[in-house]
Amino acid sequence: MDPVTLIVAALVAGAAAGAGDVATSAIKDAYAGLKDLIKNKFAGNVAAEAALEKHETSPEAWEPALKAELVENGADQDEEILAAAKALLQDADAAGIKTKFHNQIAGDVGIIGDHGRIDRFK
Repeated sequence: MDPVTLIVAALVAGAAAGAGDVATSAIKDAYAGLKDLIKNKFAGNVAAEAALEKHETSPEAWEPALKAELVENGADQDEEILAAAKALLQDADAAGIKTKFHNQIAGDVGIIGDHGRIDRFK
């Protein structure tokens, strides 16, 4: 699984957690932190900023645009963003928050989705 899907999965999990009563303050903080990192990466790019904000309320409709902006702006190669996404997914998984993405992360290996695999997180 590619890093873009990792980031999107974390955003979806964070938004899902925030929409329900299952989110802990740690998950809410992790979600806010990930969004802030991405916003900083997107700073000044109006289309990218809009895709991020609109993805929160309509993830399926805005997922393609957000994925494109993540790649175009280098967020998919940003180690800090990837680490924040991984941590958020681990917290969400521990809290039992489920999304359309199936996540298994242990150490430096992660499996996201039905068949995807990420072998290293830095």
